[in-house]
Amino acid sequence: MVTPSTSNVRIASLTEVWEDLTDGLNTAYSRQPMSSQRYMGLYTSVYNYCTAITLSGNLSNRRPSTLSGLQNGSAMGVSSTQRIGRAPQGADFVGHEMYERLKAFVTAYVVDIQTKGIDLYGEALLDFYTKEWSNFRISSKVMDGIFAYLNRHWIRRELDEGRENIYMIYTLALMIWKDKLYAKMKERVTDAVLELIKRERMGDTINKGFISGVVECLVELGIDDQDTSSRSSPTAPPTTLSPGPAPAVPPTDKLKVYRENFELKFLRATKEFYAQESADFLGQGGSVEKRIDEELTRCQLYLNGHTMAILSSTCEEVLITAQLELFQNAFGGLLENSKDEDLSRMFKLCSRVSSGLDNLRAALEKHITKEGHMALDKVAKDAFNDARLYITTILDVHDRYSKLVGGSFSNDAGFIQSLDKASTNFINSNAVTTRSPSSQIGNKSAELLARYCDQLLRKSSKNTEESDLEGQLVRIMIVFKYIDDKDVFLKFYTKLFSKRLITEISASDDAETALITKLKNMCGYEYTTRLLKMVNDTQVSKDLCTDFKEKMTTDHKNALGMDFNILVLSSGSWPTFTPTSLHLPVKLSNCVENFTDFYHAKHNGRRLTWIYSQSRGEVVALCYSKKYVFTSTTAQMTTLLMYNDQDSFSFDSLMEATKMENKTANAVVISLIKNEILKSDKEPSNEELPADAVVSFNPSYSNKKVKVDLSKLAIRPDVQKETADVQKNVDEDRKGVIDATIVRIMKTRKRISHSQLMSEVIQQLSIRFKPKVEMIKRCIGFLIDKEYMARVDGQNDTYEYIA
Repeated sequence: MVTPSTSNVRIASLTEVWEDLTDGLNTAYSRQPMSSQRYMGLYTSVYNYCTAITLSGNLSNRRPSTLSGLQNGSAMGVSSTQRIGRAPQGADFVGHEMYERLKAFVTAYVVDIQTKGIDLYGEALLDFYTKEWSNFRISSKVMDGIFAYLNRHWIRRELDEGRENIYMIYTLALMIWKDKLYAKMKERVTDAVLELIKRERMGDTINKGFISGVVECLVELGIDDQDTSSRSSPTAPPTTLSPGPAPAVPPTDKLKVYRENFELKFLRATKEFYAQESADFLGQGGSVEKRIDEELTRCQLYLNGHTMAILSSTCEEVLITAQLELFQNAFGGLLENSKDEDLSRMFKLCSRVSSGLDNLRAALEKHITKEGHMALDKVAKDAFNDARLYITTILDVHDRYSKLVGGSFSNDAGFIQSLDKASTNFINSNAVTTRSPSSQIGNKSAELLARYCDQLLRKSSKNTEESDLEGQLVRIMIVFKYIDDKDVFLKFYTKLFSKRLITEISASDDAETALITKLKNMCGYEYTTRLLKMVNDTQVSKDLCTDFKEKMTTDHKNALGMDFNILVLSSGSWPTFTPTSLHLPVKLSNCVENFTDFYHAKHNGRRLTWIYSQSRGEVVALCYSKKYVFTSTTAQMTTLLMYNDQDSFSFDSLMEATKMENKTANAVVISLIKNEILKSDKEPSNEELPADAVVSFNPSYSNKKVKVDLSKLAIRPDVQKETADVQKNVDEDRKGVIDATIVRIMKTRKRISHSQLMSEVIQQLSIRFKPKVEMIKRCIGFLIDKEYMARVDGQNDTYEYIA
């Protein structure tokens, strides 16, 4: 291996090299054009100088036997562990000296800029600062590329060894700008930016580029001064002095300068600005919403994304949270005046802040409750006996606020809950329900809803088309959901449903089934078991009638002499009907006897009890100037058929012949007299005829209709008695349900405290009815007496199950 002689090595001095480098730096920082050749020439000067000095230092200090290894080590860079404790070499001095000269150049340049801007303020300062920053940033990137070799070797080595106050070239430039210029101008720059933003808030047009330029500068000045990554490559020199992309800056670690010197002051100024806005302005929900949107747009246009969430929170705090009381005071007036759009804006604003909607929800609940009571107060007298008026009034109130909750309040769960609570409140206790006896106050809504269902589902010219029934059923379920005592509704509904089935006046079988399905879906299968069994009985009865008629035709050649249909009801599934005494005419009694024989032959061991009070029929009258068809009860039919034999009977003889009780006979005969089919020589007193009154056939009867329903006057239900009977049955049923629920809970828990038992019983029964505490306590006492459960010794408030 040939060893070069150090005496032949000609090394250019730093002074010679620096003169050329200074000229290149002046070109870069004066924003003059620089060719690629010139750029590479400057880079090569740095490279040649550094490598020459390194080579010289190694040749003078090496031992010949290790020349090759040292040269390789010098070319590749010596590890920090090899350099610990060694004496400084030439390469160390030249790197440091070149670094210091470069630092001095940039410092002088920045100080000169700072001096030029010392007397500038406001927009003039921002114009100066942003232009100088843009030029400085681009020029510093060019400088970073020229001194890339110094970055990769000497600076890298110094950083690896933990040297302080040594930075990569571009970072050095930023540090100098921050320390020598920005530190002295930052108060003026920040004030100027904040003033510009304030002017924009006041409606002035501003140069947004000034603000974005300052913000970009502050973000970049937050660069990590310990970042040792290389920022340029000598193999790809720029052909022009155009700025490259800014170095990537993580969103939180390197925003310290931006946050401390601008963001905090900006947020404080924002808070102060809006705190000074008048209460009148803040009362305009639309303006508040507009202001917040403006601030967020401002952030998107020229602030750092980190500010977005904090700015939003600040605006919400000063524009919404601080004004919640004002919004809440205005909320009631907006509800009263149906200002749905304003309510929507208020909702959107208050939903931005924690707990901002709580008082609004409470206010809505209170308002709906008040509106519901007011609406029912107006119709209380008429609605007490008018189910349609009562339910439609409730639905009108609910529709109004359901639409409001779905629209202005975006179906917010809390507002839905407010609507539900308010509806439950005014539906179960109002001016209509309080007109009932105290023991039945909670039942009136359930009763009227059941009667409303009956009106909708029975045949009537006033009812809607079948295609509209589904929509009406959905609305029925809206009210049903809020009824506390759903068992009371079921009692009334079952009774009315049975009448529709028996008299065959249902408007639609599909609608009947649809409502039962809706009830089952809401309350469970058990709730509708009896209703489903009643429907099944009617279907089975149709098949039974068909079989009976076929048999009669086969055996007796239509010996019945009439169209005879039977409905066989399962005891226990249908409401209880009291059998009445009645002696049927021969034609009817023959039909009854034939069917009884047929049924017993088909179902041996079953007993049939005939409920004449629920039976109906048609009588064809051919004794007048024109033919009439009378729809009548069985008792009316029996009475009318007697006049085929003679024209007059005493009232006493009518009762004797028909075997009707006095009350029933009076109701039947008086109904026929009122229909003018019969006439009496004596007027009834208190709905009763004297026993010796002569009741005669009226041959001059006339009616425009051919088909006349006589049964309506014959059966006039005593609504008050019917309601009282339902209440009595409900109380009896509830006792059994509560007993069963307590036993079920005790069997599962084995041991439970009194308060927990009460809570679980109420919770489990809430889907059917709201049990009274007194009734639950009585049931607990009853079960203790029956030894289903017992109090734990020494713990009177704890119960245990007795197996």
